[in-house]
Amino acid sequence: MVEHNHEWNAGDLGCGELVLGVRKRLRAHPGEVLKLVALDTGAVVDLQAFCNMTGHEMLAVDAATRTYWLRGRTT
Repeated sequence: MVEHNHEWNAGDLGCGELVLGVRKRLRAHPGEVLKLVALDTGAVVDLQAFCNMTGHEMLAVDAATRTYWLRGRTT
């Protein structure tokens, strides 16, 4: 759906572990796009809140496959 640089299948990790894993990956590759599969039902809300608070960007969501594309902030 969206061109990406990295992928991570977080499986059914919940909010805390999921957000920490995403944070680590986005910080390691500023400005690049992470394709994330997160099966936790609250992931969409958690990830959007995380992006709003940190300046990262949620580019797209595929609700059917629970896939998210996130771009890490550059600064």
